[in-house]
Amino acid sequence: MKFTKKKTIYPNRDAKKFKNFWVEHNLLVKSILERLKMENDAFILVTGKTGRGKSITSALFNLKYFAEQDNIITNKGKMFTNENFIIEPEEFAVKMVTKKGESLWLDEGRNSGDRQKWQDKTQQLIISRKNKNRKNNNVYWFLMPFETEFNPKLASHLTCWIWMKKRHLAEVYVASSGRKGGKGLDIQEIIDREQKWLRENPKATDVIPWIHPEFKGRMKIGRVPKKYIEEYSELATKKSAVGQLSDEEKEKYGIEIKKTPEELINEKIDKIKTGELNNKRQMWNELKEETDLEDKKLKDKINFYLNLEGFPTFTRLFNKKKKKEENFSNIF
Repeated sequence: MKFTKKKTIYPNRDAKKFKNFWVEHNLLVKSILERLKMENDAFILVTGKTGRGKSITSALFNLKYFAEQDNIITNKGKMFTNENFIIEPEEFAVKMVTKKGESLWLDEGRNSGDRQKWQDKTQQLIISRKNKNRKNNNVYWFLMPFETEFNPKLASHLTCWIWMKKRHLAEVYVASSGRKGGKGLDIQEIIDREQKWLRENPKATDVIPWIHPEFKGRMKIGRVPKKYIEEYSELATKKSAVGQLSDEEKEKYGIEIKKTPEELINEKIDKIKTGELNNKRQMWNELKEETDLEDKKLKDKINFYLNLEGFPTFTRLFNKKKKKEENFSNIF
């Protein structure tokens, strides 16, 4: 008797009707605007390997559609302006709660959504603010190369996932929350379902997306007009030159200011110059806590920067017996 393994993954009744459905750009924009009118936000993840058009897809929606769309929440200005193009996760976290009715585009979300760094305080700040800002009615575009790196806690807030299957072609997935038992978009569950389907269909070379209840159709990107590509390139260049938020801005919005060991050591040396710091034990204890460096490495770094400023080594620093013999007049 021949035994065959029973299949468990079949086309989903909800999704199979979208088998030949193409999501038009205007339809996605209209759906987002309708969601904002219902006092919700829209959190959109765009993933795909390098070169598949994540940034160009986001550029198309923001520069073509939302840059021309009036802010329907505040009735002031447009939904997307150049300052809403973001490359730093800290700035993204700030604007999540300071903007209202706007489209925020985080061009490279790897630093803030990387699953391997989910305990990073900046990412936790984004999660915290996402939990509290549902009345801000913003659209969030979050770009990452690999969906498997995306933080599951953030994924539970997703409204839509656009997967760039290849250049100019995407698949659109939406959280299935319109029925009892609905929940947030579970990307890992979609991936696991695909792997199981491939095991049960060993001759298949590609996964049919309508096995997923979250699948809503394919989307063509087409050839993006040159002016939007040039505008995106200019935005990316300018934003990279601007850099991160200032320390004053970080302090204002409650974001932890992270400094390198070199910066922390030089801050201590500046305090020595002004007389604010004159205790070697205090300096060592503070730097040990702030830098978390091994003793030898910390001491070597301290001595290097002390030497640059003309000070004696850390061992001889604040040495009362030698104080009279030292001449620091050239330092101040």
